[in-house]
Amino acid sequence: MAEFPEGSPEPLAALAHESFHIEGPACAPERAWSLIGDTDWMNRAAGAGAVVKMDIESQRDGFPMLVGEIAGPMGLKLPFMEIWSSWVAGRFFRQVRDIQSPIIARSDYRAELVPVEGGLVKPTVDMALTGPGWAAAMRKGLSLGKMKRQWEETLNRLRLPAGDEDVSRDLGPEAVAALRRWEGCADTSIVKRFELHFRTARPTDLSRLRAFDLADRWGMERDAVLDALLGAVSVGAVELFWSVRCSRCYGQVAGGRLLSDLADHAECKGCEVRTDVDLASNVEVLFAPHPSVAAQLDVNFCTVYPKGAPSQLAVFTMAAGQRINAQVRLSPGAWRLGQGHNRPDLDLDVGDSGPTSVNWTAARAGAVTLKTGEVTLDLLNDSPDRQRVYLTREGGAVPMVPASMLTTKESFRRQLGHQVLAPDLRVGVRAIALVFTDLSGSTAMYEELGDARAFAVVRDHFAVLRTATARHGGTIVKTIGDAVMAAFYDAPSAMSGAFDMLAEFNVWVAKLGLEHPPSLKVGAHVGPALVVHSDQAGLDYFGGTVNLAARAQGAADSGEIVWTDAMQAQDRVREIVAANGFTFAPMAKSLKGIGEVRLWRAVPGAVRE
Repeated sequence: MAEFPEGSPEPLAALAHESFHIEGPACAPERAWSLIGDTDWMNRAAGAGAVVKMDIESQRDGFPMLVGEIAGPMGLKLPFMEIWSSWVAGRFFRQVRDIQSPIIARSDYRAELVPVEGGLVKPTVDMALTGPGWAAAMRKGLSLGKMKRQWEETLNRLRLPAGDEDVSRDLGPEAVAALRRWEGCADTSIVKRFELHFRTARPTDLSRLRAFDLADRWGMERDAVLDALLGAVSVGAVELFWSVRCSRCYGQVAGGRLLSDLADHAECKGCEVRTDVDLASNVEVLFAPHPSVAAQLDVNFCTVYPKGAPSQLAVFTMAAGQRINAQVRLSPGAWRLGQGHNRPDLDLDVGDSGPTSVNWTAARAGAVTLKTGEVTLDLLNDSPDRQRVYLTREGGAVPMVPASMLTTKESFRRQLGHQVLAPDLRVGVRAIALVFTDLSGSTAMYEELGDARAFAVVRDHFAVLRTATARHGGTIVKTIGDAVMAAFYDAPSAMSGAFDMLAEFNVWVAKLGLEHPPSLKVGAHVGPALVVHSDQAGLDYFGGTVNLAARAQGAADSGEIVWTDAMQAQDRVREIVAANGFTFAPMAKSLKGIGEVRLWRAVPGAVRE
C-alpha cells in the first residue's frame, strides 16, 4: 500500500500483505462521503464481521486506544486494537486495526474523495491485510476478494438516483402495530416520515435519533418532532436515552435510559477530562427505535471515526516527531485544535479576515484568528510520545436537545413523569428560568365564597396557569398553597410565559364575577440550580436561583410582574416586555436572606435603565 500524507504506524515485521485499490463513479461530495466515511456501513457491505464490543483504553504512554471485538467465523470474537485513525471530514479517512487472528494480523482501510471536474469527486478505497505468509492465499482469495467485489458493488450504486445505495428493510408485525399506536397520539405526517427512516436508515443513524437534527433535515418544526417522539416513547415505538457528552470532544461518555442512571460526573477516557453532569450544557436527549421496531446498534459514539464524531472536522494520529500538512475548510465560528489529556488547546477564531494557515506543536496554546475557507494545518508532534490531535467545532456540530429543555416541557412531565433522578443524586443545571406566582386577595375571596368554593377557584386557577405555561415550553414544577413554581428552558420563554400567565388569569378571573376577585403576583429569575428528586414534584430545583425567583414574586404588587437583573440583561427579554405593551423600570429591594438587590417591574411610560 502506498504511503499517505497522514503517515502510518510502524509496519509489522516478517509478515506478508495483500492489497487492492478500487474507484467509484464521480458524484456529489456529500453523497460519496456519507457512504465511504461510514465505516460501520462499509464493513457491513463487505460482509465483514460486525464490531460487537468497543471501548477506549489509555496505553502506557497515555495514548487513548480504541479496543474491541469483531465477530469472526463460527461465533468467534476476535479482539482488535485500533492503532491508527486519521481523517479530514469530507476528504479522507484512515483506519488501521491490529487483530488477534491466526490469518489476519492487521487491516488497513483508507478512503478518499478525489476531486474531478464540475465540483464532483471520485470515491476511492485502498485496503490492505497483513498476516503470516502461509495464509496469504486465504487472505487474498477469500477476505480481500470478497471485500473488493462487494465494495465495488456498493460504490457502483452511486450511479443510481440518490438514496438508492441504502437498503430497505421490512418491519415486522410488532413494529407496524407500534407505529399505528403512535399515529393515534402524534402528527401522522411525522410518524410516516419516521416509518420511512426506520425502513431505510443505516444502523448507526437509527441508534441515535436526534430530534432537532432530523427536524432540520426534514424541514419540520423542531418542537413538533420532539413532542411526537415523546408520544412514541409512551406507546412503545421508541426509547429515550440520556447521553452525557464530554465537555471537550462532545463524545458520549456516559448515559442511560433513566435520569436515575446518571451520576453527578463522568470521565472521557479519550480526552482524560472529568465532566460534571449539567442538564443544560452536556446532557443530551437521544431516542432510538424500540427493539420491537428495529434492532439497535448498542454503541456509544466514539471520537475515533467520522460517523460517530460529528463535532470533529479532523483527527490525526501522529507518531513522535511526525509532521503533517493538511487542508481543511473552516466555516465561521470558534474551533479548537489540540490533543486532550488535560493539555490546553489552541483556540481558532474563524471569521472574515486573517491568515489562511496555522502552525501547531504539542505545547502550543492561546488563540489565533483565521480566515473562513480553505486553511492549511501545519502540525508538528514535537513531543516524545504519539498523539491524537483533534480539530473540534466549539459547542458541537449537531443540534442537540438539552436535558434541561426536555425536563421543563409539560408534555414530558405529563407523559414521562417517572423519569426522575435517584433520591440521593444532585446534578446541576447552569441556567434554568423560574417563574413564581401567588394569589393576592385570597383571604377576602375565602370570606366571600367559603372554604369549599374558594378552594375550587384556587384549584381551577392552577389549570389556567398550567395551560399558559405549556404554551411557552414550560411546566408547573409544583404548587405551594396558592402559589405556583414554573420552570422554563430560558429567560425569553419564561418572560413570555409570565405575561401569558398573567393575561390568561386576568381574563379568567373576570368571568367569575366575584365581588372580591383575587389577583396574581408574578416573579421571574434565571440562573444556575441543583436538580433534585422530590416526592411531590418529581424533578425539582434547589438553590439560590429558586430563592431569588420566589423573593422577586414576593416583591411584586397585585397584578404585577417583577424580574431580576439576570433576566433584564437579555435583549430578547426586553423585547418581549415591549411586545406585550409595557416598558420597564428598576426598583431597589431588600430581600429576606438575600439583601439589597435591583429588580425590574413592568410599567407604562418611557423606558428607563
